[in-house]
Amino acid sequence: MGESFVTPPVISYEQIFEKSTSSSPIVFILSPGADPAGELHKLAGRIGAGGSRLKFLAMGQGQEKLALQMLETASQRGQWLLLQNCHLLVKWLRDLDKALEKMTHQHPDFRLWLTTAPTPDFPISILQRSLKVVTEPPNGLKLNMRNTYHKIPPSALEECPHISFKPLVYVLAFFHAVVQERRKYGKIGWNISYDFNESDFTVCMELLKTYLTKAFEARDSNMPWGSLKYLIGEVMYGGRAIDNFDRRVLRTYMNEYFGDFIFDTFQPFHFFISPQMDYKIPQFGHKDNYTNEIEALPLTNGPDVFGLHPNAEIGYFTRAAKDMWEQLVELQPQTGETGTGVSREDFIGGIASDIQSKLPNTFELDQIKKKCGTLTPTNVVLLQELERFNNLIRRMSLSLVNLQRALAGEVGMRN
Repeated sequence: MGESFVTPPVISYEQIFEKSTSSSPIVFILSPGADPAGELHKLAGRIGAGGSRLKFLAMGQGQEKLALQMLETASQRGQWLLLQNCHLLVKWLRDLDKALEKMTHQHPDFRLWLTTAPTPDFPISILQRSLKVVTEPPNGLKLNMRNTYHKIPPSALEECPHISFKPLVYVLAFFHAVVQERRKYGKIGWNISYDFNESDFTVCMELLKTYLTKAFEARDSNMPWGSLKYLIGEVMYGGRAIDNFDRRVLRTYMNEYFGDFIFDTFQPFHFFISPQMDYKIPQFGHKDNYTNEIEALPLTNGPDVFGLHPNAEIGYFTRAAKDMWEQLVELQPQTGETGTGVSREDFIGGIASDIQSKLPNTFELDQIKKKCGTLTPTNVVLLQELERFNNLIRRMSLSLVNLQRALAGEVGMRN
């Protein structure tokens, strides 16, 4: 069908603002590592709602009255109000809902922005009247880097006169994508899952601009690698890592990605190279050079790009398949009758009977041993796999029989 069907769109805050009104809140349902506050601040500056017209409040215990006061003031003066982490005060959201119902003559420039983690207790009435934005984490290096570069205006890459600034921003974006992508491999990626977010990249990009601008003005040909690696790897990203081995991983990436060797013309630098793909730094030039290089990257990548063993993705695929099936089960209709007039129990029973009829017979291991003759290491592995396959067939057959008996009411149903 094409790559476009599996590529999530990049969130455009301008489009979100155009669809919003003063009477409908904008609710951001956050994923790990997402923080819309920085992009919202930039949007307010571009539209002219920044400065004193943009108010922030991180929700927590004791902030209920202040939040309602700020809501009333912002609605009258046409300000923007961002209430962060609303999931921490779910019960208070009922008071917010009542306050929104009473608001009838708010300023047309007023906007209410809410951020919350996914929670089943969020009031439905607020969701029904609001504009909902789901921030899904990009899956894969390509999508992650595309998302990062989409939020970098071309003028930001021209603010630093140093020739190495643009390539180093690309290196930083690659490093940012790597540390985020390692999270999906569980304990193999990081001993502790860390919420590296967009603010880490933004601050580190400012550090690059500051230090490289100083080096350019001082006409210093030596790059301040020591300071950059310490501030980025030890302070910004390393400041989130509390495990010593995780900090060692960050230091290793710093040593691998930051140094004079990345500009070596005799031995070109590669983040990772294989017969299928070459992850490298693009040629010096405009922002389009770097975005075109990102678009040329494969949509999916293996764990070897991060320096992990290929077997690291076994656990990831197992969890992904389990999550997908759990979500599909939750999407099943919960009513007793379907649109075709067949009950849910009959429908499930029909599928179980169909699967049971297609199950193969178990293998006769004794006969296979006789045909093999002398047992070689390959034959031993074959017999072991056949034994496991026999166990799987028996388990499936027994489970399908019990499922059909449970649907008929002969035995109790378990989860």
